[in-house]
Amino acid sequence: MNRQLLRYELRLLGLKVILPPLLVIMLFGVLAIVLHILGVNTSHALMSGQEMFLPLAMGAIVAATGLQDPALELQLTMPTSYRRTAMYRFLLVLIWAAIVSFLTNTILFSFKLGYQPQQIQSWAFVWQFLVGQLIWLAPLLWFMSVGFCITILTHSISASGAILGGIWILQALFIKSLLATNAWVQSFVLFPTTLMPDAPFWLTNRLELLAFAIVLIPVNWLLLRNNESLLKSATAE
Repeated sequence: MNRQLLRYELRLLGLKVILPPLLVIMLFGVLAIVLHILGVNTSHALMSGQEMFLPLAMGAIVAATGLQDPALELQLTMPTSYRRTAMYRFLLVLIWAAIVSFLTNTILFSFKLGYQPQQIQSWAFVWQFLVGQLIWLAPLLWFMSVGFCITILTHSISASGAILGGIWILQALFIKSLLATNAWVQSFVLFPTTLMPDAPFWLTNRLELLAFAIVLIPVNWLLLRNNESLLKSATAE
């Protein structure tokens, strides 16, 4: 990808991609300050910001921007396939979200403002830090990959946002109850650090979610081969 295309994509994505992750982190920073003033432990709120809310926000953004392009019809006639452009856009959003998440996690870890999953608390400091990045990386990539896939399949930003929101609510409110009677559900727990930090399956869960999200990326690539489907997705909303 040349610099001209990079500049075009950055202008197209603009503040609607740059601001949301910053606003989420700032919001939870303010919430933490308020909780601290009230004498409440702030670590839970800070951890939920990077594990639960930021991934959802970025998944919704990818769903909304991945196939939205005022020059889509023209790009579909170009020698360079549009699916390459779409995946490049996905990568740009992922990189920005990862930078914000990594810096947030680093600050929380360095100043002991958050906590680590019980499974890795006895590990060496460096390994705790490195493996601890899975706290945000697994759900972030999962929400982004799934959100993009749903948009391609349904041709609807609203449907994608509704499905992601439904999954988020299901996980936040009912996953503990489901897990109590269905052990196989542990592979699908999106927020174990926030909801069950003492879970013995934390690391396995993180790796499985990450693997699923990575596998879904080439699946999305293949789905983007259908130009007619792309036009439907771009004009449906």
